[in-house]
Amino acid sequence: MIATVVIDAVLSNDDKVFDYIIPAELAEKVYVGSRVMVPFGPRDTEGFVLGIKETTDFDKGKLKAIQKSPDEFVAIKPEFIEILDDTCAKFCLRKIDVIRLFVPSTVRGRKRTRKVENKELKSLEIHDKQITLTKHQQDVISKITTANNTFVLHGVTGSGKTEVYMNVIKRALESGKTAIMLVPEIGLTPQVLGNFRTRFGDNVAMIHSGLSPTERYDQWLTLHNGQAKIVIGARSAIFAPMENVGIIIIDEEHDTSYFSESNPRFYTHEVAKLRARFNACPLVLGSATPSIETMHKATMGEYTLLTLDRRVNNLEMPKVTVICMADEIRAGHGGVFSRALLAKLDKTIEEKKQAMIFLNRRGFSSYVMCKGCGWVARCDNCDVSLVYHKDDGQLKCHYCPSRFTVPKRCQQCSGTHLKYGAVGTQKLVEELSTIFPNIPIFRLDADNTKTKDSLIEILSNFAKTTPSILVGTQMIAKGHHFPHVNVVGIVDADNSLHFSDYRAVERTFALITQVSGRAGREGHEGSVYIQTYMPNHYVYRLAANYDYNKFFERELNTRITTKFPPFTTIVRILVTGEVDRPIKDLIQRVMTKLRERIGDFVYLGAMKSPLGRIQNKFRYQILCRFAREKESDIINFVNGILKGENVSKGTFMFMEINPQNLS
Repeated sequence: MIATVVIDAVLSNDDKVFDYIIPAELAEKVYVGSRVMVPFGPRDTEGFVLGIKETTDFDKGKLKAIQKSPDEFVAIKPEFIEILDDTCAKFCLRKIDVIRLFVPSTVRGRKRTRKVENKELKSLEIHDKQITLTKHQQDVISKITTANNTFVLHGVTGSGKTEVYMNVIKRALESGKTAIMLVPEIGLTPQVLGNFRTRFGDNVAMIHSGLSPTERYDQWLTLHNGQAKIVIGARSAIFAPMENVGIIIIDEEHDTSYFSESNPRFYTHEVAKLRARFNACPLVLGSATPSIETMHKATMGEYTLLTLDRRVNNLEMPKVTVICMADEIRAGHGGVFSRALLAKLDKTIEEKKQAMIFLNRRGFSSYVMCKGCGWVARCDNCDVSLVYHKDDGQLKCHYCPSRFTVPKRCQQCSGTHLKYGAVGTQKLVEELSTIFPNIPIFRLDADNTKTKDSLIEILSNFAKTTPSILVGTQMIAKGHHFPHVNVVGIVDADNSLHFSDYRAVERTFALITQVSGRAGREGHEGSVYIQTYMPNHYVYRLAANYDYNKFFERELNTRITTKFPPFTTIVRILVTGEVDRPIKDLIQRVMTKLRERIGDFVYLGAMKSPLGRIQNKFRYQILCRFAREKESDIINFVNGILKGENVSKGTFMFMEINPQNLS
């Protein structure tokens, strides 16, 4: 018998597979999906069997034989073999790129299997009070469980979406099926895991990037062997090796983390649709602020729209107050926190309640600048300013590992008058600790949650400490349920509006809505204070009224006028490398070929990326927009051009479809 094998190595842009003889002694060990060791060039290399056949088009006498099959299990599930070609075509990836998503690095490269340790993964302690479903929840559950559609569950914060998810999953398990539940941040995973383990016990496994290699392998094998029927995790959990999937749920579906921005690049929703179609099961996209593209598909009938427009027990949404910080300065109050927010924090502490302060900027200050000559401390390897981190007294790059000592003098003019830029979460904690010296202040951002245990510790300590204040980035903005939080402060709300991205307003609306929803979730009145220098911007008015529908209509009209998604498709071709000239030459060659079809594009342009250098690699890009009805044809055309280019060693070229980050 002959095995068709894809080699686990980056050979070229080509998507080649190779034929190998299956020796008689391995006939009972090699199956479609098996990991195998094969001779390739001067050494043995790992590969994966994609097919088995009786004959070959090559000279059989010249074929080499598989050396061994090291696993006691088939690494790639039959479902993944079936959707492999569709996944490759959808994201313009090679077979091995996609297989590396199906089979994580903790499985690839192992020369032998190891015993599952079944280590207990920590989760937030949850106390299952009895839940009575509302009629709206019951109606939503009934619709999801009686049709294999793609559903958009638009539910306001606190409307009980999680309870809907758990009931739908319960019905899937009762039918002998499995379930996939995705959340956008690993910060949400411990809390969701705690909720689900309270309800479903050890039937729940977890997959996300915060796990150690041993934990990740154990969880993967637990799912592969069918010992757990539910997987909770971030985007990589969409590739969990489960069979007979009965429900796929993507919570906070609008979140940009569902797009992979490193190779292999993929969009979680599209993979979920492929898996849902294969398993003939429903797919649920849940959010209080569905993305414009998702809601557009729902209004056009491509998806089925379900709505939960009230909080459970008819609790009121938090009252939102928009504060003009320019007025604060004119009144002689130039602090980080407005007078109204400080007064509310005072009252919250007096009532022994909790508060959350949101600022989507970590560190102490965003840059260090010389007042004399304008010099700004910048990274040697990236085209970005360095961020001051007071905790360890360093300037840090947020795009590479570079660390620098804070200068005492300007490195350009030797001046000593250094200015520190916009405040970050560390600075907020310092300010609050001065104002409220006897109150516990917690901080949650990427700097102090390097491990999952530190993340769980912070969330657990905050949950059981009253009064207290939690300061954080977008890690605190969504999904968390803290019953004693009655006030939320949003500092520098304009921050996300200033990005040169057509999604900037949408992301601002979503962040405000999500973080506002953390307040007033257990019966007491919630309050939200939005601090801005642009109080008349429509995004604040609509967010303050929780008017998603009006925001959607306005944003959709803008997209129609400006010809942006969902009415067009964006393709970005990104080229990176350590030498500038070859990258320029490559991008120019590709651009010349694209101009052959200039009439098909709404927009076509080549340029240096907004972040022109990251980790000492130069970056150039081509951006093009075209009508959606031409999507398949043009993407194939572009992909053909890229595959035809000879890329020099050390240079990398990627294609992204509707990228979430254009910088």
